[in-house]
Amino acid sequence: MFSKSLLKIILISSFITGVIFSIFTLIPPLIWIIFILLMFCVSPFIIIYLKKLNLIKNIEIEQCLVIGALSGAASFIGFSVVFFPSAFVLHLIFNTQSYIWIKVLLQNIGFIVPMILFIALLSALLNMFSGFLTAYFYQYINTNK
Repeated sequence: MFSKSLLKIILISSFITGVIFSIFTLIPPLIWIIFILLMFCVSPFIIIYLKKLNLIKNIEIEQCLVIGALSGAASFIGFSVVFFPSAFVLHLIFNTQSYIWIKVLLQNIGFIVPMILFIALLSALLNMFSGFLTAYFYQYINTNK
């Protein structure tokens, strides 16, 4: 179905997207907007990116479901790798109240890893759905031309 090189491109580009989203999430007014975009909109971006590079020839629903799941999980893991330590450091330096929950999570380190994995699976599921919608709308537009 997918070659190893295509899987690497999907995972790396999703991870980088998650890292970029985590940097923007450090701005307090944008926290929830960027988080919602991370949970829902990474897979359409990756699918369109792959289509523009001609790495996938036909956008099929099954392919987009797999791309959505992979990109959702990889992007949240990339997000977590940068966001949690950065938010903790910002909390220590500026003593901001918006990141106090990070301090509580990092004090209970046994809880944070299962939480990250659970939310990564949730992100995979939600991005799978948005990947499905992307494929459906792409096929709908191409059949009505």
